[in-house]
Amino acid sequence: KNPTALKGDYKGGFKLTTENNKFSLRLFSAIQFRYSFVQFDDMVKGNTEDYSNFYTRRARIWWDGHAYSPKFTYYFHLQLEPQGAVNLHDAWINYKFNDLFQIGLGRNKVPYSLEFLHSGFGLDGVDRTIFSGETDVDAGGGFSKWPGSNSGFPLSTTNANTGFPTGGMALFRSQGISINGLKGGKDKPTFEYQVGVWNGRDKRARSNEDDRHLYTARVGFHPLGQIDWLFCGDFAYTEKPKFSVWAAAYTESGLRTKDAAGASVTPYETEDTGYNLSAMFNFKNFSAEAEWSEESYDMDRNVAGVWDFDRGGWRFNLGYFIVPTRVQIVARHSEVERMQNPTAEKAKNSGLNLPQVWNGTKYVDALEKLLTETTAGVNFFFGAGHQHKLFFDVSLLTRQFEPYNGFAPDDQEDKRFRSMLQFKF
Repeated sequence: KNPTALKGDYKGGFKLTTENNKFSLRLFSAIQFRYSFVQFDDMVKGNTEDYSNFYTRRARIWWDGHAYSPKFTYYFHLQLEPQGAVNLHDAWINYKFNDLFQIGLGRNKVPYSLEFLHSGFGLDGVDRTIFSGETDVDAGGGFSKWPGSNSGFPLSTTNANTGFPTGGMALFRSQGISINGLKGGKDKPTFEYQVGVWNGRDKRARSNEDDRHLYTARVGFHPLGQIDWLFCGDFAYTEKPKFSVWAAAYTESGLRTKDAAGASVTPYETEDTGYNLSAMFNFKNFSAEAEWSEESYDMDRNVAGVWDFDRGGWRFNLGYFIVPTRVQIVARHSEVERMQNPTAEKAKNSGLNLPQVWNGTKYVDALEKLLTETTAGVNFFFGAGHQHKLFFDVSLLTRQFEPYNGFAPDDQEDKRFRSMLQFKF
C-alpha cells in the first residue's frame, strides 16, 4: 500500500484522508436564505416604516482536518455573505497532548456564552435570541436597526468612545490562545474546560491597541453523558435524561482616552467583567436550554457623576420533535437590560444614550428599561440532522421604558415574522 495514497468519502462534507492517516482534509459549505417582516411600533423615532427583507443571512465555506498527526488539527471558516466583505471568520489550530490538555491558537469564537457557541447552522430557531444580540433587523453591513432611535442592538459591540458594551451578552470573536480539555464521552460523565487570553471583546482579526487583554474561563460538566453544545435539539431521541451545566467568566481592563462625545480627556482606566451560567437538557425528543449573564463596566474617571454600569440578561429555549428528526416545534423567551437601574446620566455617560418616543405632540427623550423577545416557531428538517431545514417563526419584540421628565411611555411592541431555508453540504 502507498501510505500517502488518498481515500475519499462523504460525511458532513467531502473528506480526503491519506492511507497512513497522517493527513486529512474535509470541505463543506452552507447557505441560509431568509425572509423577514417586522411591523414596527411607530411611537419610536426612526421606526415609522415597517421592514420587509430578503436576506442571505449566512453563506460559508469550511475546511478542517489534521496534519502530520490526528493530534494536530486545524479549522478554517470563510464568510461570504454579500452584505459584508469576504472574511476569514475563523482560523484555528489545535494540538492535543492528551484529553485534558490541549493548546489552540488563532482567531475563533471566544468560549463564553452557550448560545453564541452554538453553530449558526445548528440552531433550533431561525437565529439566536436577543440575549446574543440577534434581531434580524439589519440596515446592511450588519448594522442593527432594532429597537430604534438611540443605540442599535448588534450581536456584540462596544461604544466607540467609552468601550461600554451595547450589544448582546456575547464576546463574539477574537484572536488569542486557549488551553482546553474534555474527558468523558457520549454515555460517560464528562468534564470540559476552556481558558484563554484574547485581544479583546469583538476584536475579530484586528490588532490590539495596547497591552491589555481579555481573559476568559469556562468549565462544564455532563453527569450522564456528553451533550454536544454545537447543536440544538434532541435528534438522537435520548432514552435517558441528559443534562449539562456550564459556568464562565471574563475580565478585561484598559485605558480610555476619549469621552462619550469623542473629546480627548485625561486617560482613565476601565474594567469590564462578566459571569455566565447555562444548562442544556435532552430527553425523548424534548430539549431545553437556560442561560443567564451579568456584566459590570467601571470607568475610573476623575469626573463628577456615575461611571459604573451594570447590565444583564437571561433566556430559555424549548423544543420538541412532534415527528422525530423531521418536524420540531419551538418556543423561547429572552430579556436583556442594557443598563440596570437606568438613569439619564448613566445612559449618557456610558454612550448608550436616550431613545426618542412620541408623546402625542412631539418626539421626546425616553429612558430604556428592558428589551424582551418572545418567539414561537416550527422547523422542518430534511436529510441528516441540521444539514437541510426550513424554519418559520413569529415574535413579539418589546422595549419597556422608565418614567422620565414626567412622561411614562407605553411599551414599544414590534411584531416579527421570519422564514428561512438552510442548505448545507
